[in-house]
Amino acid sequence: MFEQIKNILFSTKLTAVLLFIFAFAIGLATFIENDYGTPASKAIIFNTKWFEVLMVLMAINFSGNIFKYKLYRKEKLAILMFHLAFVIVIIGAGITRYISYEGSMHIREGEMSDKIVSADTYFQFKVDDEKMQYTFDKLLFLNPRYNEKFSHSFTFEGKEIEVKYKDYIPNSIDTVIPTENGKTILEIVTTGQSGRVSQYIEDGKIVYFGGIPVSYNHNKFDETIKINDTDSGITIKSPYDISYLSMDDQTTGMLDANETHFFTQRKLYTVNNVQLVFKETHKNSKIEKISADKNNKNGEDALVVDVISGNDSREVTLFGGRGYVSPKTIFQLNGLNFSLAYGSKHFYTPFKIKLNDFTLERYPGSNSPSSYESNVTLYDERNEGFEHTQRIYMNNVLDYDGYRFFQSSYDNDELGTVLSVNHDFWGTTVTYIGYFFLFLGMILTLFSKKSRFLTLRKSIDKLKKQRVANLLLIAAFLSIPSTALKAQHNHDSHQHSEETVMDASHAQKFGKIIIQSPDGRLKPINTWASEVLRKVARKDKLNGQTPEQVLLGMLYNPRHWQEQPMIYINRNIEQLQKELNAKNNYATFFDFFDHDFNYVLSEQVKEATRKKPGERSKYDDEVIKVDERINICYMVYEGSLLRLFPKHKDPNDTWYSFLDYKKFETHDSIFVKSFLPLYFNAIHQSLDENNWEIADSTLKYLDDYQKKFGASVYPSKTKINVEVAYNKINIFNLLFKHYAIIGILMLIFLFMDIFNPKKWKTTAINALSIILFLHFIAHTGGLAARWYISGHAPWSNGYESMIFIAWATLLAGFIFSKANKMSLASTAVLAFVILFVANLNWLDPEITPLVPVLKSYWLMIHVAIMTGSYGFLALGALLGFLNLLLMIFKTNNNKNRIDNTIKQITYTIEMTLIVGVFMAAIGTFLGGIWANESWGRYWGWDPKETWALVIVMYYAMLLHLRLIPGANGKYLFNLLAVLGIGVVIMTYFGVNYYLSGLHSYAAGDSMPFPTSLKYLIVIVVVTAIAAYFKNRHNKIKKI
Repeated sequence: MFEQIKNILFSTKLTAVLLFIFAFAIGLATFIENDYGTPASKAIIFNTKWFEVLMVLMAINFSGNIFKYKLYRKEKLAILMFHLAFVIVIIGAGITRYISYEGSMHIREGEMSDKIVSADTYFQFKVDDEKMQYTFDKLLFLNPRYNEKFSHSFTFEGKEIEVKYKDYIPNSIDTVIPTENGKTILEIVTTGQSGRVSQYIEDGKIVYFGGIPVSYNHNKFDETIKINDTDSGITIKSPYDISYLSMDDQTTGMLDANETHFFTQRKLYTVNNVQLVFKETHKNSKIEKISADKNNKNGEDALVVDVISGNDSREVTLFGGRGYVSPKTIFQLNGLNFSLAYGSKHFYTPFKIKLNDFTLERYPGSNSPSSYESNVTLYDERNEGFEHTQRIYMNNVLDYDGYRFFQSSYDNDELGTVLSVNHDFWGTTVTYIGYFFLFLGMILTLFSKKSRFLTLRKSIDKLKKQRVANLLLIAAFLSIPSTALKAQHNHDSHQHSEETVMDASHAQKFGKIIIQSPDGRLKPINTWASEVLRKVARKDKLNGQTPEQVLLGMLYNPRHWQEQPMIYINRNIEQLQKELNAKNNYATFFDFFDHDFNYVLSEQVKEATRKKPGERSKYDDEVIKVDERINICYMVYEGSLLRLFPKHKDPNDTWYSFLDYKKFETHDSIFVKSFLPLYFNAIHQSLDENNWEIADSTLKYLDDYQKKFGASVYPSKTKINVEVAYNKINIFNLLFKHYAIIGILMLIFLFMDIFNPKKWKTTAINALSIILFLHFIAHTGGLAARWYISGHAPWSNGYESMIFIAWATLLAGFIFSKANKMSLASTAVLAFVILFVANLNWLDPEITPLVPVLKSYWLMIHVAIMTGSYGFLALGALLGFLNLLLMIFKTNNNKNRIDNTIKQITYTIEMTLIVGVFMAAIGTFLGGIWANESWGRYWGWDPKETWALVIVMYYAMLLHLRLIPGANGKYLFNLLAVLGIGVVIMTYFGVNYYLSGLHSYAAGDSMPFPTSLKYLIVIVVVTAIAAYFKNRHNKIKKI
């Protein structure tokens, strides 16, 4: 019996099952969180006992397999390290769950605190008889989807007591319902966080309005505003003067304090800045709690419990929630005193923290925070009055006595700070030890002579000696469409004002003038003009003119450009195209205004923006996008975006447009106000005399002005030239086309070489490899240029991470090109696909400043390794798909050649997946270190980190299939390698664009499910089915 249990617990089959269940469960939890909130995912999966049992079983299974496969031997030491690391990490997670806690500490400048507000929510219970007491706290994850109906029974001083869950009402608000023998209730409208809100006063009760007590038929307290029923009507008496405004005739008046006045409907009463409107009286009614819409910010979460003692019982409603320490609800029942609360609770540190000063820095000319920090002093009376002063800012932590303090947030008035606090020394230490062994073991495994990785390399070398062909499929890639997004302009039906084309050479000089964007970044006008043209027209050039020429033309001769069809309208939204009389998917600026210059899309925009994003149609989305394009054009013509003028000694280094000339001192204001008219006059002269030196010299005045008064933030000449060259070359748009040509040509030659090997074909393949390498160098240079221009690593948003993944994919191809040229050809095609997607319009290539949390060296390490792993995993998927196709095309005549090719490619796939999953694991847990060093929690089940872990679990299961009899065939391995890319796509695109998460670097608009992806899924399914039936007749040996 014991042997049977041991065999089951330590079996590789159980390993695969546990990994699959774990991956599926945590992936499902992210969808639960997205729909029902974080507490729901914790209550249903993450914080359940069965999930803990699952992790314990995984630890037992991993430990047993160490002995089963004798991983403790010297030659397998590297493999032992990373397998044992997962057990250590699970132990660390257990310590964190049961011993540690986290929360936040709020401190105002000059004040001290030792009080932590817990991150978790609790039901807190206390009962006493004034001599003895009994207390307990229960951790709760209340949510709209599922709640444990807890109950707790005990005996206290001879009395039976039971407290049990009855209901949970998220974001609860009051409502009135009629009932028999109910009371009279007044409904009074006041203002709340979401605008107008109704509050209700029950007969004989007191309710607070903005801190002011208001009573209804309750006259015991003089300081309340008293509303009473009388035979003549409802009256009001206030200890303060009340002003009023009649809604009917707009008359105003004043009600004297301490005198009785009639309280009537349709009047707005104001007392001490609190506004009240008497709406109506509800007779025979009662007040009940209901859940409000999540957009209503006036509600609060409510927990309803029943307290029973002896024959007495009471229903108690408790208000609270995460981050809110609610006041205790106190009452008596059966001769006992009860105190109940729901929400966060306080923990106390054995020392105090004083906030000396809080400092917030912003990006030049922007309200966006660049960084913020707290200067604090720690006082510990236990340690002989120990004092320690330190600055706490993002990625700079205060560590003391097992507590870690992180800069989290701040008060709106910037006079107070919010510090995240973590008390998890042992959990973090044990987990970090696990991470260390994981990283070291995985790296050493790649070089260990006894590792699976080098065994696969030897197998490939053995097969290469047999001169086996590498590939049999090209056609699938030849079918990849090349989408042209360009539209032709039809000018025949318009009467245009005279066109003025700016001199190209002068436009280049204009392009090097610096402008400050709304987010505070200083950049050449060349960059800004390119961004404007891409957003408005979705083009890099217009009518053969460069972005600088177009922008300068829009400023100098707005009438001409307002008549040009340059505003893009989605070709699929025919209704909008008809409404705007658009031709060839473009409309003019004037098309959007009627004869009275009323905006023709005004109502459509209002209707679209009122809807929730999930309720908007494609028409609504396009209306919003077109409205943005129109507003950009309007602000260009108006000049409000032309922030060209730095202000001397401006505290925030803000640059202004000529419209803000009054903000400058007299002399400077004259220059700011008059420069553009002078400049346009110079352009006019240059056009008349065909001498652009006139305009050049005038533009030089602005250049000198910027360098003089904006010297503290003015970018270097080298940086300006690099950014202009980067924009002009548009390297990544150029590369993706070249990658497609090179990759397809390599596939063609490899395909031809299978059946008819010739030296010239090998030479051609090698030549294409060299050309591809040169493109790879150019790709690297493009990334380096973007890094230099932005000042941060080029993988901080959707576009940047895509171009980096394409780079990492090519790197994987070159690493494995010696083993198999097929890898290199495949990565060229993959790089094409990735860059093609990156250049689609929903990924914005604009360079933007980093939010404070991303200003960390962990960004470079974690994101680079994590996104780099996607390239290796994508290569494995593509090669797996090719193997499925080879299985379909296999015949009796080519069976031996194809089988050997499939083996060679399969071994290559396994090697790429090993590297990919190692990088994914290291990247995932480095992300945990980043999170812990940035905001105090090494793991929080955020959707991004959760799906990164799903990748590790999925591919770990896949790589262990070879140890399971009946599951170690090449068909299943290759199929799962293909399907694995779905997990990668979900981790990158799905989380970033469909699920809620904390990862702000995943910037971009919410994206519809791509139609092309649906077709790809169909192709994969059909291929997999066809390969399955063909494979049944031509069995390939196990891996």
